[in-house]
Amino acid sequence: MFDFIINWFRRRRLKRDASDVPTCILPLHKVGYANVVIDAQEPDFDRLKEDILAWGRANGVKISIFFIDLRKLSKGELLLTSIQTTIIRKELSWYGAPPLEKARLLMDDSADLFISMIDSSDFLVDYLCKCSHARFKVGRKAYPGHAFDMIVTNNASGNLRNELRTDSREVFAFMTDYLNKIQ
Repeated sequence: MFDFIINWFRRRRLKRDASDVPTCILPLHKVGYANVVIDAQEPDFDRLKEDILAWGRANGVKISIFFIDLRKLSKGELLLTSIQTTIIRKELSWYGAPPLEKARLLMDDSADLFISMIDSSDFLVDYLCKCSHARFKVGRKAYPGHAFDMIVTNNASGNLRNELRTDSREVFAFMTDYLNKIQ
């Protein structure tokens, strides 16, 4: 019963905030601005961030990086990322939606490309993707009702989440290689 109520609130929030911008696969020369979402718990997320920024500079794409950090921070522990571009656990609503002021950063800009480097189908990731006004959306996880135009997964054979998370830089390299080939 409680899951029904949570899902009802989630559907209602998505219906209100979801983007109506049509999406399609865009060639890289039509992409001028991109939003990228990274999990701050990702191993070597700072190196992944540098790879993303370097790719943007090399291709003339302005990059905005947003972080999701759902760790339980102990007293005195600091965030590793900027608080303005990071969604943290205590900011989420009781049904898992991000604060509207941070979601608006994605919804109110004119990004051409949205990339989710998060290997998850959580409501938060789904919400951010569906509410982004980007015309081309790339993600890492296929799930029912997803809003991605292109999905790039890794070839990990195990079921361990850590094993799936260790190669985000490789997945991003493959993703950008494919994006560069789109005419």
